[in-house]
Amino acid sequence: MTFRPDIQGLRAIAVLAVIIFHLNPAWLPGGFIGVDIFLVISGFLISSILLHKKSKSEYKLLPTLSYFYSSRIKRIAPAYYTTLIAISLIAAVLFLPADFSTYRDGLKKAAYFNSNNYFANFGDYFAPANHEQPLLHTWSLAIEIQFYLIAPFIFLLLPKRLLSWILPLSIISLTAYAEYQLRIAGNQQATYYSLVARLPAFFLGAWVALLIGKSNQVAGGGSQKLWLTLLAVSLIAFALTLPKFTGHFPGIAGLLPTLGAALIILLNANNRLTQLLANKTLVWIGALSYSLYLWHWPVLAFMRYYTGAEILSWQYSLAFIMLTLALATASFYWIETPLRLKRSNKQLLGYASLTLLLLATAVGMKKINAHYTPEPLPVEYTRYADPKTICHGKIIGDCLKGDLNSDKEVLVLGDSHAAMLNHFFDYLGKELGFKARIITASSCVTIPEFNYQRIAEWAHQPCLNQIEEAKKYLNKADTIFLAASWNWHMQSQAFNQALTNFLKKEAPQAQKYIISQEPLLNRHPLRNQRFAHLGIGTKAGLDKDYLRTNQLLKEISKTANKSNYLALSELEFFKQAPIYKQNLMYLDEHHINEVGAVEYAKQSKQLIKKAIHSD
Repeated sequence: MTFRPDIQGLRAIAVLAVIIFHLNPAWLPGGFIGVDIFLVISGFLISSILLHKKSKSEYKLLPTLSYFYSSRIKRIAPAYYTTLIAISLIAAVLFLPADFSTYRDGLKKAAYFNSNNYFANFGDYFAPANHEQPLLHTWSLAIEIQFYLIAPFIFLLLPKRLLSWILPLSIISLTAYAEYQLRIAGNQQATYYSLVARLPAFFLGAWVALLIGKSNQVAGGGSQKLWLTLLAVSLIAFALTLPKFTGHFPGIAGLLPTLGAALIILLNANNRLTQLLANKTLVWIGALSYSLYLWHWPVLAFMRYYTGAEILSWQYSLAFIMLTLALATASFYWIETPLRLKRSNKQLLGYASLTLLLLATAVGMKKINAHYTPEPLPVEYTRYADPKTICHGKIIGDCLKGDLNSDKEVLVLGDSHAAMLNHFFDYLGKELGFKARIITASSCVTIPEFNYQRIAEWAHQPCLNQIEEAKKYLNKADTIFLAASWNWHMQSQAFNQALTNFLKKEAPQAQKYIISQEPLLNRHPLRNQRFAHLGIGTKAGLDKDYLRTNQLLKEISKTANKSNYLALSELEFFKQAPIYKQNLMYLDEHHINEVGAVEYAKQSKQLIKKAIHSD
């Protein structure tokens, strides 16, 4: 195939858009559409290769399949598996054992290019956040490999005349299917990572290959092509900068950037805009794009895991840029290119060495993780309660804690910040003679009108189920306690309105108590302990944004009768957070562990006693 520098430049724009978006989404809100531009380019190139092979007089199916798959393996595998080895070794050193276990689950799927399906169903509140998952980016490569598996059977077995009808019809029907899944079925996460939803991008590129194959010259003069190129660039620019106007993604919204990319490829124009795409810098970045894609996300994820910050400081951002460029350049020139192009004994040695490294990493990474793990803490320091004994996300038993023989019962509602008070209320209930019914769900404040659509999809149904369960007790309760990750929830105006409505309208007979936001930490204490063991730890301090949140909670509590604010965050217990009397009291940046929950209860005893006897 004739080399197209404008396509290489378009590839550079795509990878740069993705990297900028991943570094800070505010800088380029639609940068994620770079993935779909890649898929259009891939669809064009792969279908062009296959159709070209098919058109030769000496064409035979099996040799063509052998050529195609071997060339794809040489193109993808060496750099990819080298990256997996490096990431696995770093994760083995840096990650807590529980986090490393989560990483290994993803690695198993990434190793055979199924990580898109893994992350489509990923949902673990206490696993590292998505922006700390070093293999999250492999979902798009998994989709590309899955397309490679089916592409030869589409473009080699079907005649061109039939393809010219099937491709546009497939684009329309698959886009409609994605829209249904996104807007009606509500499967946004699963659809985002779905091969089926991304096939329209591949097929657009393939359709362009068919159209170019019919005529190497697109109709229209230079001026007309310039305006069409400007239209294509505008579609991409609009999708990059104003993604909210395009709606759920991919679906119809995905057609804007993919049509723009397809039009640029189809025009094959030589004008001022395409000359910009074809400049030497962009062409070089385009050549590096695969290695840049492989390395940029793990570097970001490890930095975020270490710092605990999703948006990195300018120092870390600069280090990210320099390290990513260095790793991508080394990968391209020392691994990707020689193992793909140079046929020699050195190439065989390279493949053999890579295979041995893969085997050694697979066998040894768990031992490496154990070696760098300090003496494990007792289990009560590593959780806030035994998940088998609490009604968090599902009903287990009667959901009661405290003095089970008491006639006095209080209701406790909220998310994991209420769930972490199971030991708290169990201790106080036994001390003060009451029982507490605790009904909670991950990321979900279990009150009517809670806007569950904004939380992770995996948490939707447990949230709705627990809200329905909590409703059974609202009109029976004399006292209701609310606890939650207020700092996060109160960023939503819809939630603030739901909370206000609950205080004013629900359970009018009950005294309602909002438990203050616990002081937040700026670093994960268990991770910090590991980093200190490695000699790279820094002291954890407070994130004082919780003070602003508590002021808002205090104001909201004044809007309704029988609504009260409990300022438990001002207790002596939190003065040296996350440590109290030389013991670790926190589980992570905002959850208290089992040991901490009991000490927290002891210091809250008088305030809770006053609350439960106020009625």
